[in-house]
Amino acid sequence: MTARPLPASERGLLLLIAVALMASGVAFYAVPDRPASPLRNDPIVLENVLVVCPTFRDARAIHLNTATPEELVRLPGIGEVLAGRIVAYREEHGPFASLERLTDVSGIGPKLVEVIRGLVTLGEEETVGSPDQ
Repeated sequence: MTARPLPASERGLLLLIAVALMASGVAFYAVPDRPASPLRNDPIVLENVLVVCPTFRDARAIHLNTATPEELVRLPGIGEVLAGRIVAYREEHGPFASLERLTDVSGIGPKLVEVIRGLVTLGEEETVGSPDQ
């Protein structure tokens, strides 16, 4: 069986159908321009707006005179080294009578004491509050 040659009108029709299929496929599968994502890393500048960022901490105060180094590192500004120094100081000099005695530990100053005030306790029930309390 031999193929008969196509007349010009049929060739033109086949060419037109092929072009139409290709155009519709491109239009169907083309990725449309999407609007920019709202989750960008660009800073948003707001004036006169208070932003509150929640911080989650253990609600229980840490007992400074019995805390382990693992418990002490949960305090802001206290890493493993300072926690070890606090425990070593406590073992050598006895329990802390006041929070201000914590400044006797090497590497701890008054600013760090103020940061952890309210997060630690020296007694069984009393949390060390700010000086004006």
